[in-house]
Amino acid sequence: MHDPQQCVAGAPIFAGLPAPIIAQLAQISTHQQPVAKGALLYAAGEPAERMLVVDSGRVKVFRTAADGTEHIMYLLEPRSVDSEAALFADVAHQNSAVAITDARVCSIRRDDFRELVATTPQLAVSLLSAFGNRLTMLENRSAGLGTLTAHDRLLRYLEDTGAHLRTNYFRLPMSKHDLAGWLSITPETLSRNLKQLVTEGRIAMQGQMVRVL
Repeated sequence: MHDPQQCVAGAPIFAGLPAPIIAQLAQISTHQQPVAKGALLYAAGEPAERMLVVDSGRVKVFRTAADGTEHIMYLLEPRSVDSEAALFADVAHQNSAVAITDARVCSIRRDDFRELVATTPQLAVSLLSAFGNRLTMLENRSAGLGTLTAHDRLLRYLEDTGAHLRTNYFRLPMSKHDLAGWLSITPETLSRNLKQLVTEGRIAMQGQMVRVL
């Protein structure tokens, strides 16, 4: 059963906030809005009017280049927070977001949040820390992709996914097309390197199921 206070408290940017503030945040939040697989949560250029918290499912945030190429910026999983800047400024989305599985999202609208943060400045400090963490993550990922071959990027991704799930046997958490975009390689390069990893004895694969050996 969904608990609005646990949902808010589980978001990393609100970690450690006092229970009374969590309760206030829960009161101004909208919870468990259903989003079907493939549905757009927001599009680049649209006004950003709310912060999102993914309650269940997965969402990809991407940017489309002038030539139509899709670049995945980051993925949102349960308890991930997105569009924090919407709470502080009248801004437009720079990226687009689409559900890659059926999902449920919770949200806090800017106007409601501003009324609350006026009396609880600790919220603003917590969100600024979250911005710094997101920037560091994107910078580290960019640096890593720039120094690794496609083969090594893919192997690291599979090893990291297994470590995160605490198993060496798992289903790929996204489509191969999305995985190629996440790794900044073409689908053809992804397929070729998956086959190479199988040949090398680094992984075994059947369909979407992968075993890291």
